[in-house]
Amino acid sequence: MNRMKGPDKTITVIGGGPSGMAAAISVARQGTGTVRLIEKNDILGRKLLATGNGRCNLTNTSCPDAETVLRFFDGLGLITRVEDEGRVYPYSEQASAVREVLISELEHLKVEILCGLEVKSIEKTDSGFRITADGNIFYTDAVILATGGKAGPQYGSTGDGYRFARAFGHSVVSIRPSLVQMVSGEPFFKSLKGVRAKGQAELLHGGRTEEHGQAAYRGQAADFGSKKNSEQAADREYGEIQFTEDGLSGICIFNLSRDYVRGDIIRMDFFPEYSEERLNQILTERAKALAGRSMTEFFTGMLHKKLIPVILPLLSLEEEKKAASLSRAEIAGAVQLLKGWRIPVTGTKGWKEAQVTAGGVDLAEIDPRTMESHLAPGLYFAGELLNVDEKCGGYNLQWAWSSGLTAGKSAAAAVENKYATEGVNAVKK
Repeated sequence: MNRMKGPDKTITVIGGGPSGMAAAISVARQGTGTVRLIEKNDILGRKLLATGNGRCNLTNTSCPDAETVLRFFDGLGLITRVEDEGRVYPYSEQASAVREVLISELEHLKVEILCGLEVKSIEKTDSGFRITADGNIFYTDAVILATGGKAGPQYGSTGDGYRFARAFGHSVVSIRPSLVQMVSGEPFFKSLKGVRAKGQAELLHGGRTEEHGQAAYRGQAADFGSKKNSEQAADREYGEIQFTEDGLSGICIFNLSRDYVRGDIIRMDFFPEYSEERLNQILTERAKALAGRSMTEFFTGMLHKKLIPVILPLLSLEEEKKAASLSRAEIAGAVQLLKGWRIPVTGTKGWKEAQVTAGGVDLAEIDPRTMESHLAPGLYFAGELLNVDEKCGGYNLQWAWSSGLTAGKSAAAAVENKYATEGVNAVKK
């Protein structure tokens, strides 16, 4: 077993993802001794390469600390552009460019990079910490844990950091996949794979899923009565809704998945720009104008063609039925469905499909000003390992950068102060 005693003023960052690289750069820029970065993957920033569909939505202009992050990347030589809803991307539209400028800075600052090395344990010593990693022992004054969560295990995110945190007495808020597809058991999804529709989606808590599937519409004007009253909208999103072979996807669905609990329902409004009254009027006028047309023709131009054979049975409408014969109750039922189609959700996809982890190390046990542990002085946290998760749009990477920069700067200052204090005490003696 190799024993590597670090030189004076050594800070070790565990995890070479976005927050870990930012933390290591932040430490090294303070000029505090040796900075060591340990990553169990063979390369740094592996998961970063997959973000933003390979484009890397690295922050959002609406974030409180976005300017700090933009200045940080500007200093690394990365040119960025702002797109819709404040999303910031590298001008080259390549996530690899973000990774490369970070690695270039790490090398320029002479950070000791150790890839392909898996940390097994971290222990407190009288003077700092002892890290055991694949047969090697490292000694260090401070540790920054930036190991990520469990989302994306194919990129090396296996939740090791939770074990390390618990070893120092930290609590871990229940973790679950977030920003992920939602799954439903409704059989019609197989025929809707690939369908995209703009609209509003709401996540409803408190409903009983068996009352809100297809049976909720058959032969009714969709009057849900007390079932509506028992539901509570946890969140709503507007955007593109994507249908998969077993459920729903798209950015708005990903955002809703953050609040999913068992038994929830997705309510979709395909016409959010119109009130129920106005849509009723439109359908009534349409029935007169297209009097001799079939139900498929009646809904063509309003909905994706693959949705039509799915909604007709829900409304107990035969395809051959003529628009002129639509009753007021049938039109009202169609309005209710188009403005409030309830889809029972049976769960979400798993860790492999999730973009981020919800839950994590309890923030109450961390000093938000420094990212240092309240329970183990000299231990710092950054990134997805903590109980912080946000919606799509660059917010999660913003947290990774800002928490990493803060942890690095704080750890460097604390170690400098530690050695200065020890020096003063030695002189006094």
